[in-house]
Amino acid sequence: MFSIQFNNKEDLNFFYQSFLKNKSEHIQIERKSLQLDFIFPGMKKGDFLTDIYKHLKKFIMEKKRMEWCQEILENDFFYTDTDEQIQIIEMVYSIMEGKRKDLPFEIDHASLEEQLDQALLEVIRSSHILSIDALITFRLRFYIEKLSSYLEIAIDEYKMEQDYQSFIFYLRNFLAERSAQMKCIYLVNEDGFQFYDEHKNKIKRSDLDKRIDRKLLSDHPVYVDSVTIAPLISIAPEIIYLYTEQPENGIIQTLKNIFEEKLIILSLQDFSYDQREK
Repeated sequence: MFSIQFNNKEDLNFFYQSFLKNKSEHIQIERKSLQLDFIFPGMKKGDFLTDIYKHLKKFIMEKKRMEWCQEILENDFFYTDTDEQIQIIEMVYSIMEGKRKDLPFEIDHASLEEQLDQALLEVIRSSHILSIDALITFRLRFYIEKLSSYLEIAIDEYKMEQDYQSFIFYLRNFLAERSAQMKCIYLVNEDGFQFYDEHKNKIKRSDLDKRIDRKLLSDHPVYVDSVTIAPLISIAPEIIYLYTEQPENGIIQTLKNIFEEKLIILSLQDFSYDQREK
């Protein structure tokens, strides 16, 4: 027989229901107050422990990890708003799963996963009774501490994202209040951004600088790019044709967020060489 002791009925119910959905027909399960007893006659112990391990990890990853993140956010970082917590937790999950490629450093996701697996397997194999409280307190402390450090990273990313969205909102409003100075702009992304007017005549940098609304550069605390974003918003063209081979470039993504349907992205080769001013 193998037993698992829980701290509360909510945890027990989660594990119990999850186990029932996928349990082997050879396993009998008895539910007590805060304990589950497993009997596995005719089943190899190793196969049974593998089953227990899979459900225990599911319990940790799908239930306890979320609770730990919420507790850390509330108690250590003072984030009490549920919506903010969810956004930060979703961000930390993406960091832990290796989906955030834009971080300035690498995170060893595989190593953390291996440590978790090893801790769970060692506890399961070492005794016939598993205490969830003891598991968390003595064997998974490293995982919770790592969660805290990842949450700190996620909070920084979240703050930057909030600042960015505020920045985009400001620029959209600024743009909405301006009258179009040109029907269209051709923007060529090759060795920097080159501007062409509706007749495909190249616009000199000195002329672009003269068109920039200085209020745009002085009113907002976040730096506004004076080379590309500021002249485009100041000119406020009805449509922008952007020719590039790097559509995922950061500044191009920002232009998409500002100008939305007014920005049409095309391949660089679509802007023929004989149209360019040498």
